[in-house]
Amino acid sequence: MKKNIKDYNLDELKQEFIEIGEKPFRAEQVFKWIWQDNSTDFQSMTNLSKELRKKLDEIYIIKNFEILKKQESKDGTKKYLFDILDGGNAIETVLMEYKYGKTLCVSSQIGCKMGCKFCASTGIPFVRSLTSR
Repeated sequence: MKKNIKDYNLDELKQEFIEIGEKPFRAEQVFKWIWQDNSTDFQSMTNLSKELRKKLDEIYIIKNFEILKKQESKDGTKKYLFDILDGGNAIETVLMEYKYGKTLCVSSQIGCKMGCKFCASTGIPFVRSLTSR
């Protein structure tokens, strides 16, 4: 099974690259492509050799959340349902705009144990907390 390259911080990715026989600076290049240039595939990373891009394709994937549903209300509030590519689980994120700025509410769990009356997540059984990656 391929590894999600987004699961590694820069230091971990450098170690991964050493383990696959590559120089650590290559990890820095890939990290920049993913986190600064928003690249979603290795073939677009043109400062890497074709051989390295092929190797990366064989070992890793670049896994991104997919938007399952987007809703926008009249007041400008935007609600997103993301497939987190975790066996059919999804999380919700809401962006609210006010005169003084914006507020972003991001799920930190799949499901919930709290049971708050005002929250739609109450009806979803708790599965797990999300990780930082």
